[in-house]
Amino acid sequence: MGSAFGDTVLNGPVLLAVPVAMLAGLISFLSPCVLPLVPGYLGYVTGLTGADLQQQRRGRMVAGIGLFVLGFSVVFVAIGAVFGQLGAW
Repeated sequence: MGSAFGDTVLNGPVLLAVPVAMLAGLISFLSPCVLPLVPGYLGYVTGLTGADLQQQRRGRMVAGIGLFVLGFSVVFVAIGAVFGQLGAW
């Protein structure tokens, strides 16, 4: 079973590999060693405390998280594109 799963991820169609990768990421995010870090991560990214969140300042939290993810995405996509072009060259 594990071999067929791995073969699908490595050699299968992208439309099937993407949901499998997302599921693996979700499982790793919900693991007992990562999930307790989420409140501290949200506080660090947004700069908000629990009292601020009780005052319905969730819009700032969502914006902070969105910008954080966007920044990581831009950096890693750019690095992937550069090294992909270097590899093709």
